[in-house]
Amino acid sequence: MFEPRESVAVIKPEELERIIVFGDIHGDLPALRAGLDLRGPDDLLIFLGDYADRGPSGIEVLEGIQKLRARIPDKVIALMGNHEDYSEYGEPTFMPCTLIDEATRKRGSWDQYFPVFKSFIDQLFLTAILPGYAMFVHGGINSSIYSEDELAFPGPALRREMLWNDPYPKEGQYESMRGAGSMFGPDISRTVLQRLNLRYLIRSHEPRKATRGPYIEHEGRVITTSSTNVYDGRPFALVLNLQNMPDSTDAFIDSTVFLD
Repeated sequence: MFEPRESVAVIKPEELERIIVFGDIHGDLPALRAGLDLRGPDDLLIFLGDYADRGPSGIEVLEGIQKLRARIPDKVIALMGNHEDYSEYGEPTFMPCTLIDEATRKRGSWDQYFPVFKSFIDQLFLTAILPGYAMFVHGGINSSIYSEDELAFPGPALRREMLWNDPYPKEGQYESMRGAGSMFGPDISRTVLQRLNLRYLIRSHEPRKATRGPYIEHEGRVITTSSTNVYDGRPFALVLNLQNMPDSTDAFIDSTVFLD
């Protein structure tokens, strides 16, 4: 159903019926279970990162997705989010991190759990591409992307921006208020998607934007998702039918299935 190319998973649409897209989960196990109940035998699951932290069941979400990936590896694409960005010694690059305390309570200690978690992280992609249609990523893009090669072999700077960047309504690229990554304007999403021959950027990273369904900006090109209730929103998945893919704002809203 997809071809791995280093950091990119290239989707083969001819082998699929539907794509089910999960945004940030952040330890919301009921939302994950509700989303998995939607899955049919010919569906591809795409997870956009940020599996743990904030919510109560990060360990269970991580282990559930790991088991799913082991059982049906050709039908699961799991992307890295900024909450999966750790040093080789288990130090998070973000704050606050609640997974360390959760792992200590549930699995004995962080030192015991981190090697298991690291094996999960090492198998994550940075982005997925549905040729001619969409790029899936946790955070965002920047103006340095000219081809799939940059996505497959990103340097440290681009890798970090793909995990941290956010869309911004004003044209140009700006320093992010997060203290990491940057904010990219509609001119950048337009240009980069044209270079890649794609129409949409489907991302997560800002669940507060998507508390009541997909948040659509940049003239309909950028869609932000959320599959968690930890920010007092309604978790949802995008269920994309390969025979009738969304081609408008209303169509993306119609593809939304709430998970509460």
